[in-house]
This record gives sequence, C-alpha cells and structure tokens, in this order.
Amino acid sequence: MKRKLVTTAALVAALAMVGYAQKKPDFSGSWTVDQAATDAANASTTTAPTAGTGGGGGMRGGGGPMTIKQTADTLSIESQGRNGAQTRAYKLDGTEQEIAMGQMTVKAKAKWDGDKIVVETIRPGQDGTPMTSTITYSLDKDGNLWVENKTANGTRKTAYKKTT
Repeated sequence: MKRKLVTTAALVAALAMVGYAQKKPDFSGSWTVDQAATDAANASTTTAPTAGTGGGGGMRGGGGPMTIKQTADTLSIESQGRNGAQTRAYKLDGTEQEIAMGQMTVKAKAKWDGDKIVVETIRPGQDGTPMTSTITYSLDKDGNLWVENKTANGTRKTAYKKTT
C-alpha cells in the first residue's frame, strides 16, 4: 500500500513537471478581426461593453488590426485606435508598470496563466475612482487569437485571424 502511494505521488509530480515545462504559445504576428466569430462569441453575452477600454480587442465593433511581438519576457502590442497607432509593451513577470494608453497613463501587470497571457490594468475613472480591466490573450486549436476584455461594464470577446 505504501509503495502504491509513493509511486502515485511520483507520477503526479512527474505529470505536473511535464505540464509546466510545455512550451508557451507564441502570439507574435499581424492580426485582423474575425467579425463573424466575434459576433457569434458575443451573441449570447448580455454584458458586452459598449465602448473600448484599451488594451487591444476591446473596442466597439470588435477592435482593429494589431501586431504582436513576443519575447520570453515581454509582450508588445501595436494596435490601431481612434487616435492612430499605439504601442504598449508589457513585462510578463507580473510586476506592476506604468503604460501610456492614449493621453493617460495606467498601471498594468501582465503574466502567464497556463497558456494564456493576462493583462490587468488600473486607470482612473472620470470621478477619480480606480477602474480595473482584465484582458486575456489566448490561441484556440485553429491558431486564432482570442482577446477577452473584462471590465465593470461587462465582458467582450474578440476573435482575430493571423495575416502574417
């Protein structure tokens, strides 16, 4: 009985290490909105925000094209917005940093969550109250990029197809 317990514990530990050692996905590339997939993903959601909150993929109508560059420790996103092109670079170690978003500066933390990248931003609201949003980047089995933007106003998912 004791031998089975030790063997089982060793097997669980080995499987956990294999899962941890798996290669992280690479989000690098140029991406354009897949409006049909975006509309389908949000059709059943009654809490989709009505306006963008920054970070890529959270704008009304599904967001615009974006280019992502990824290294082992950084995620850089260039997106087209109302004010032209914006580039944001996030450290992927979970440390807080200040990021320029349009005319404001927000505090952001980015980190891996399994095979997803999660970016949490805190910005001042119109009345000065801090507003938090969470943007999750993930790839589906077909290689499509999904950007899920959660704010106090609700959640919106945007699908992207890779162009390069």
